[in-house]
Amino acid sequence: MQVLDTAIHANPGTVTVEFVGEGGENIAVTMVVSNPLLDHSALVDRAKELMVQCAAFGGLPAQDRPQGKVDGGRPDIERQSDASEGPYTFEYREGGSMRRLEGVELPNLEAVHDEALRSAIDLLGDAATGPLQDGWAVRVRGGDGEVVLSVDFDEARREKAAAAM
Repeated sequence: MQVLDTAIHANPGTVTVEFVGEGGENIAVTMVVSNPLLDHSALVDRAKELMVQCAAFGGLPAQDRPQGKVDGGRPDIERQSDASEGPYTFEYREGGSMRRLEGVELPNLEAVHDEALRSAIDLLGDAATGPLQDGWAVRVRGGDGEVVLSVDFDEARREKAAAAM
């Protein structure tokens, strides 16, 4: 969905950020906030973080999963011993600045790599009009603060080109 407009609706104790897309599509994220007067961009960023987390958690509850599987909807991904490294912190490099998304729970390093690579490819699109970036695009830290993986701009460019074929 291409976002055409963003609206913020404040209510006592909650704020709803509504992303309005073409064709009448919209996504609304309602958040409990202690300060509904936070600046517009901070509220939009927080809503985006929540959507990323929802996408990452979109599997069956643990008690409904087949034995030894991470997600009953994706039976080919086995539970790995790296699941205890989370929650993860994703660091996104954009131009001269860095954004952090903390507290991301993912089942294993394969899922972490997939999300980091997808995000790095998105960053390429965001930087299409600027100078060519190099070095790391997305870095991921485990629960202990150590970097567990990094995706650089070259890898993102290669993957994007391969997907376009």
